[in-house]
Amino acid sequence: MDNSKKEQIQNTVLTSFQKAVSTTLEKNNGSRIKTVHVSDFVSPCLRKSYYNQHITDSEQDTIKNKVLFMGVILHEHTKLSHFHEVTMCYDIVNDRSMTPQDVEDLKDPAGIITGTLDDLVKVGNEFVIVDKKTWNARGFVKTEPDESYFKQLSIYRVLLKESYNIDAKYGCLLYLDKSNDLNETPLAFELASINETKQFLRQTYNELTCGMPPPTITYLCNGKNKFGRIYCPYLEQCKKDGRDVG
Repeated sequence: MDNSKKEQIQNTVLTSFQKAVSTTLEKNNGSRIKTVHVSDFVSPCLRKSYYNQHITDSEQDTIKNKVLFMGVILHEHTKLSHFHEVTMCYDIVNDRSMTPQDVEDLKDPAGIITGTLDDLVKVGNEFVIVDKKTWNARGFVKTEPDESYFKQLSIYRVLLKESYNIDAKYGCLLYLDKSNDLNETPLAFELASINETKQFLRQTYNELTCGMPPPTITYLCNGKNKFGRIYCPYLEQCKKDGRDVG
């Protein structure tokens, strides 16, 4: 095979795959309700969440797309229960649930948080919220859930209670090790109380809506991670707005 033909075939295959990834992500994002989302409340930097809400033309990089693509495929094709990939909405300000359909009809969805629960399973008499997370363990053994994931599942507890009157006191993260053939590590834990999480939601929502929050310098933007990469797409904008954290 001559080099020009080889290059043509390789480029065609690569372009076709990248198009398939983009199509999958566009389809997945197309159903995303235009409200604040659970991910906005558990980000290590609230300013990043603020930018997510106010800047709509940021470019997604290729690596981020690959990570999102893997997540979409994983969640869509690993159904653990009939209660799977269920989207729920909760009005933080008025303390009430709303259906996704009702929220989509609103002209102003201010104060509403949306989240999609991965799976709800029943163990004995208890309901358990389950979420799958891919990561690179590299020999490290998880014994405690990441703080952001603990908050995420605790928020799902609130949304689930408000939407379906089901109280899930427990959560379980299923960590899948990308560096070891997706080796599984399930990690169960007790979730925060509903009242405690509602207070957290109100406080965080106020911080997101009462002007621009101060930045929190983390591995997302300081390059101090194992790859030395910048993961926040808003770094330049953040620099313009001031990054002093005192």
